[in-house]
Amino acid sequence: GGGLAAKLSKRDPSALKNSVFNIPPSAQIYPPFMHGTWDVSLKFRGYIFPSTRIPKEKLLSNFAIPGFQKCSIAALCDVGRDLTYYKMRIDSTTGKDDRAYTLTNSINAHLGYDAMRSVTYDVNANPNRLGLDFIPNRTRNANRIELFCNARESELVEVPSSGISGEGDDLATKKIFVCSEYIRQVTFGLSQEFGVARQVVGNYAHFWTWREQQESSDSMTGNLLTAVYLDPQD
Repeated sequence: GGGLAAKLSKRDPSALKNSVFNIPPSAQIYPPFMHGTWDVSLKFRGYIFPSTRIPKEKLLSNFAIPGFQKCSIAALCDVGRDLTYYKMRIDSTTGKDDRAYTLTNSINAHLGYDAMRSVTYDVNANPNRLGLDFIPNRTRNANRIELFCNARESELVEVPSSGISGEGDDLATKKIFVCSEYIRQVTFGLSQEFGVARQVVGNYAHFWTWREQQESSDSMTGNLLTAVYLDPQD
């Protein structure tokens, strides 16, 4: 089929095109195997330049592209950091993620110090807008970040589970949850000109794959692919 899981299974970055924004998306609901508070171990696996039309050298010279500077992708404030440990929480009653908790933990962990002052987010009033305020003068590239989610997709699939001992191996399955968010990020920081705020706008999407661990409900594995999109004028 043409669902999100099928697109991700192709392992083809060119298939992950930017979304056409129409109706504001509803909040993401996560499956029961993901509920609770988790200790996340995030390891950087590398990057590629899939565009065949834009020279790699031109991309590398544009520091406004998300990922090239710290804080330009809020959930991955230091994209090339080899290994990052932080906490993530998903509410066991609603199935919604505690985004303020998770982002605060992730940003502080990626930057290596307490950078966050507050997070403004009401998942029930507006799940598609979030404000991040940094402790003043502590983080070079960001005083404040505004995140706008323009689209979401998700799909829960069940696949045959191998390596489970006992009867009924051929019937055993495990759940895989895939979800995506298309984000427009506006980053406000200090500029070279006194009294004028620096403002950088970037577009990207996160594609998550979460796999249930049949052996233990205390662990799961995940993969995050982040695709960056350029505005036409870039």
